[in-house]
Amino acid sequence: MQPWEAYPHIWKTEAAFWAWVRGGVRGAVWKRYPAKLEWKKKQMFPPPPGYTGKAKSLGECHYCKEHFAASHLEVDHVHQAGTLNSWETFAQFVKNLLAVGDNWVLACKPCHKVKSYAERMGLPFKEAFAEKKAIKFAKDNSTKAVVDFCVENGYNERVLKNATARRKALVEIFTKE
Repeated sequence: MQPWEAYPHIWKTEAAFWAWVRGGVRGAVWKRYPAKLEWKKKQMFPPPPGYTGKAKSLGECHYCKEHFAASHLEVDHVHQAGTLNSWETFAQFVKNLLAVGDNWVLACKPCHKVKSYAERMGLPFKEAFAEKKAIKFAKDNSTKAVVDFCVENGYNERVLKNATARRKALVEIFTKE
């Protein structure tokens, strides 16, 4: 009997069980993986002269090329670790997750979120960046403010009647930036 079958009150579906396992492996193993931690440390460099921040060392985000303190950088897999949704995919997922080599880059937390979103949605990084920015803009502003912003950027108010149309307009605006 499978765990999600034996304990349906814990995992409502098989997918919920594998999401829990994936999170557990990432949290317990990847987060504290000594090879990853040592690699990240080696990527750091001293702040340049005139630096006024508190960080003792900095690293560069692979995506935006900005410099950040180590605590604001994550180690990203250039190529995903893959799928973990069955007993058959478990070993390969762990192997890919812990593989060392040229598959790691430093990413600031916002860029890492965008890259993960891009992979999940099958979007190019730039489009995913615009999508995430549009989602945040719509969440942080009133409908009227979103409509006004879109109108200021050349959109006709009549085509902005629902959230989907407004989000599409925002994505187009932010993609052009």
